[in-house]
Amino acid sequence: MKHFIFNHDDKKLPKQTKSIFPVQIFGINDRTSYIGNTIEGVIKRKGVRIPENAMDFLSIAMAVTAADTFFSRSDSDDGWHRQFILDLPLCEPSRWEFVKDRLEKTLYYLSGDAWTFNFTKGGKKPPVPTKHQLSEKWCELNKLNCVSLFSGGLDSAIGVIDLIQEGNKPLLVSHAYRADKSCQNNIKSCLSKEMQHYQFNADPHLRGSGLSDITMRTRSLNFIAFGILSVCILESVTQNNKLELIIPENGFISLNAPLTKRRIGSLSTRTTHPYFIESMSNILHSVGLPCRIRNPYQFKTKGEMVVDCKDKKILSEVYNYSVSCSHWHRRNKQCGVCVPCIIRRAALHAGKIMERDDYFYNDILSLLSNPVKSDDIQSLMLAIKKLNTDNVTSWILKNASLPHKDINKYEKVFRDGLLEVNKYFNSIGIKI
Repeated sequence: MKHFIFNHDDKKLPKQTKSIFPVQIFGINDRTSYIGNTIEGVIKRKGVRIPENAMDFLSIAMAVTAADTFFSRSDSDDGWHRQFILDLPLCEPSRWEFVKDRLEKTLYYLSGDAWTFNFTKGGKKPPVPTKHQLSEKWCELNKLNCVSLFSGGLDSAIGVIDLIQEGNKPLLVSHAYRADKSCQNNIKSCLSKEMQHYQFNADPHLRGSGLSDITMRTRSLNFIAFGILSVCILESVTQNNKLELIIPENGFISLNAPLTKRRIGSLSTRTTHPYFIESMSNILHSVGLPCRIRNPYQFKTKGEMVVDCKDKKILSEVYNYSVSCSHWHRRNKQCGVCVPCIIRRAALHAGKIMERDDYFYNDILSLLSNPVKSDDIQSLMLAIKKLNTDNVTSWILKNASLPHKDINKYEKVFRDGLLEVNKYFNSIGIKI
């Protein structure tokens, strides 16, 4: 168990002990760990005063990300499951007290850890904005009509292309780590240099010795918080309170049903699962942030997204800038053999887009004899074999419950996603 104490005022933070871990939020100092030190300045430059409940949600997301990062799973009792206690001041703690139990359960689903929140008064107030004429293109925001999360991946690129071709004018929002930022900027420059793009970076810093956790399963909470913050800014400018937050993600990855039994835990992420998105939407609605969160590709495979993309010419220009790999930060290059890389390669094959040989491992077939490097390949092969023998409905429900009325659609997108991979495998000489 680790007890984290957060505050935006470093003078109110206790000294670090074996049982207490202080973290400054929205600030920086030389004695404790910190997170979000640049966020206040970024918000100020938007030229709009955001509501306190949106600032509180951002504070919660920052605190969760910091705790998730600073408590390595290897330090837990079983090497995986962790127990967190988070003391966090908010502007309106009573509002969040009402949904605390639901929030803790939702985060348990997302990360597999136990979360306990202690909300107190004295939270970080929304920063006073700079004058409109000094803010970042404030006057141009009134032309926009939705917000879309933009990771720099292939799905988010297709999402933006489709929105534009449908006549929408999206505000792009990114969680911009350094390497991700270059991918996002390259894709955006091909789409439109004038497109409005907000890039935030939580930038957690761990002081002292110790290893930070790299699984970062709660990263999506921060991403959604940045999206909600941007919706609030856009609503204030446009006076439109019916704006959507778009999360473009193919349905197969969104469901992320465990390919094998051992992937139910550590290798099965849930960042865009319908259950998580619905749970967060209900929580946000309860605290007065009733933004509709929508994934327009929930029932499409990645290959179907490529095939149905509304501007193939632009897609052919930007796809190579996009990143799908789950390991690419290690070498600044996509590996080519993790599950997301294989799903990507199968999708581009389905869309008849000829990729450059630009992966660390270009030849999948040659790796089959290597049990370590072919682990994800073998898992996908095993899952494809199981399609004809296992009950697919019970299979996809292992991650979480799904709306009964759409269960056939969820089953179909999962089945079609695996068959898409099988066609790609067949094309490179892997017969199942």
